[in-house]
Amino acid sequence: MPGLQVVALISGGKDSLFSILHCQANGHEVVALANLYPAKSNVNVDDTDSYMYQTIGHAVIPLYERALGLPLFRQEIKGTAVDQNRSYGPQAPATGASEDETESLVPLLKQVKAAIPEVNAVSTGAIMSDYQRTRVESVALRLGLTPLSYLWQWPSLSQNTQSSLLEDMAAVGQDSRIIKVASGGLDDSFLWQNVAERRTISRLTKAAERFGSSDTGAIIGEGGEFETLAVDGPAPLWKHRINVGEDEREVVPGEAGTASIRFRHPSLEAKGEVNPEHMKPRIPETLDERSESILKSTLSHFKAATEATQASDASPASRIHVGEQKAVPGLITSRSAAGQSPAAQMQSIMDTLRTELEDILPGVGVASIAYTSIILRNMADFGEINAVYGRYFNFPTPPARVTIACADAIPNGCDVMLGATYSTSRSQSTATRRGLHVQSRSYWAPANIGPYSQAFVLQSDRELDQDAVLYVAGQIPLIPASMELACSPSKDALTTFAYQAVLALQHADRIGNVMSSKRWTAGVAFIVAPGAGDVRRLGQVARHTWTAWHETSNGPAEDNSDEHEEEDFDVWHLTQNFARSGTATRQPQQDRQSTKPLKAPPLWVIRVDALPRGASIEWAMYGSMTEQDVAVEKIPHLCHLLDVFQRQLV
Repeated sequence: MPGLQVVALISGGKDSLFSILHCQANGHEVVALANLYPAKSNVNVDDTDSYMYQTIGHAVIPLYERALGLPLFRQEIKGTAVDQNRSYGPQAPATGASEDETESLVPLLKQVKAAIPEVNAVSTGAIMSDYQRTRVESVALRLGLTPLSYLWQWPSLSQNTQSSLLEDMAAVGQDSRIIKVASGGLDDSFLWQNVAERRTISRLTKAAERFGSSDTGAIIGEGGEFETLAVDGPAPLWKHRINVGEDEREVVPGEAGTASIRFRHPSLEAKGEVNPEHMKPRIPETLDERSESILKSTLSHFKAATEATQASDASPASRIHVGEQKAVPGLITSRSAAGQSPAAQMQSIMDTLRTELEDILPGVGVASIAYTSIILRNMADFGEINAVYGRYFNFPTPPARVTIACADAIPNGCDVMLGATYSTSRSQSTATRRGLHVQSRSYWAPANIGPYSQAFVLQSDRELDQDAVLYVAGQIPLIPASMELACSPSKDALTTFAYQAVLALQHADRIGNVMSSKRWTAGVAFIVAPGAGDVRRLGQVARHTWTAWHETSNGPAEDNSDEHEEEDFDVWHLTQNFARSGTATRQPQQDRQSTKPLKAPPLWVIRVDALPRGASIEWAMYGSMTEQDVAVEKIPHLCHLLDVFQRQLV
């Protein structure tokens, strides 16, 4: 797959510069830098109150053009944070009102594209901030650019903690200095410290623990606790280092205990030659340790088992039927329509659905939809059907969705069938939707570039999560960083299927973690198999994988406290009995990943004709947002799918 031509959005901070190294490590070429700076009226102000952009240290930004040897494009920030919702969708400003500051990215990136037409991607340093990520994605996709956020959810990935990001920066020689502190746990003694040095990591960890924020990204500054400026990094990316002598830095006290550094005359110093092979950043493994263990267990079980043993594996879950004539609040059973083409049929279905929902929920309409299922006669029709479908969901968090092709499940004369689950709340709006729509490539889970979200929470009471259900979009085994279908190194069909099953299940579980789901309630494995014997065998593999996933857990990260210096610990830290380590340990997982073995939730395996991208398995999963389980009967869309696919149950 050819690499992308990337423009890197930089603020000068550690994450935006480290992301460039990951773009290069994934085979892309970074061809330009782009930055937004304070308006001329604030040009002498070191820091502005922007929700979206880091502006502290903006006077140093011009030096990056020579430091990295890449053309730098800059644009003035205009407007304010008009839309402060977590997710973002562009809206025309009201008469006399200022435009949202996010839109300043549009002329900046257009300027880059005009100068370098081959640019087709944009990178960011987003780690945990939906606010920043969704805004960059909105602008990038409008301009035809692929968003890249390789650090997204970094602390939750394989062998990672918050501090491992800083340790990885140190490993490649990136030197990023703290230039602003804005947290009660940090004072001006942190200023100009290398954020990736072991002692600084230890101090940041203890400060975060003291204020109860060690699990919220505070150690890496995700809550605005501190800001950084990258001054050096590995060759061949860095050609010069940025020098700021002690007499060129001034500590400036701010309000409410904040403090920052003002720079006078920073300069550049040429770097010596460094072997680039030794400076590539560590890339997380596609399968984490838990997934690798489950894959090995599954393969060992099935390659050693006899047919009799396999036949004794988990039996199919009981069938649940939903009467076709029974109206269920919040569920619109599969709609189909006659038409000259699949696209025309989809348009007819969506027009009818929109009218029906406007009658039920005036002023809300399709914005009430949380989850849809699309069943096709032929997967080859997906492109044109998806284009029509997407026109009805042009808001930030479209419904989660599962898509499969199964000709036997569709009425004769029809090419597409759609079902929808919607919120019955009249207060629902596009701004209050509880969805997750990540459209950037990362190492975390596949990007959803299109009209569907990774997950959606549907609840009857907007103030409480009681009875709330998490609907996760169908997950197929794509490699998140490249969006290519994963293939096992082995050409053996069983090994490839097991690998894809584990990877896709890992995707779904990571999505559940980000959405703060407490436990899985039920799942469906849609599988594609060439013959009857293969169906039975692959169905058993899917069930074994599902059971193993729920009976294993992620333990806490290993405590490497002995590696840290004794001088880094104070009396308060020891008396409060915190781990004596500068490394933040991974937080305990939710109940569905507790250290105690759990009984696997019910799973149904359904044979279909085809899945998106030629995948062999797609997981559709449903979770509970509380400690209490949710009865399968309380998930009408799941019951409906089981009714539709009665003859395809394995």
